[in-house]
Amino acid sequence: MSFSIRRATPDDAADFVSVHLQSWRESYAHVLGEEVFRRREADRSAAVEHRRAALAEQASDPAIRTWLAHAGDGRLLGFASAGPARDEDIRAALPLELWSIYILAEAYGSGVGQALLEHTVADAPAYVWVLEDNVRAQAFYRRNGFVPDGTVKDLPQVWAGTGMVEIRMVRN
Repeated sequence: MSFSIRRATPDDAADFVSVHLQSWRESYAHVLGEEVFRRREADRSAAVEHRRAALAEQASDPAIRTWLAHAGDGRLLGFASAGPARDEDIRAALPLELWSIYILAEAYGSGVGQALLEHTVADAPAYVWVLEDNVRAQAFYRRNGFVPDGTVKDLPQVWAGTGMVEIRMVRN
């Protein structure tokens, strides 16, 4: 699969939101349930405006990195974002957090996720939160030097509605 990587701009907001929702549907429909996706679809225009504003703000902040992967035909395949650590307990030791990597299932195994990781955090020490039941993502992060540090948290009910658990993986 041919693809290219570039920095995100505010004009990418609608595609960003679509890929975010589709990647969650492909990866987590078995645990989230259709109601979560109906709510997200109903809130799509607000989500696009929120993302547009966030991407505009990020454009002037070099500490925040958001990259997009596009297929050869121009379709968005995925994205990754990283920035300053949000967790106080680890910020001093690992000031960089990989906020997200989401790719469409059609791009699994194509190198898109690896390229996004390399553009977003390269080989820098960092940490990432990953769903406890996402074995595929955990294996990807392990291949890239991340290991669980024993810290877990429940996802907010407002987002998942299912009591899903995340684990923190770190790379020193």
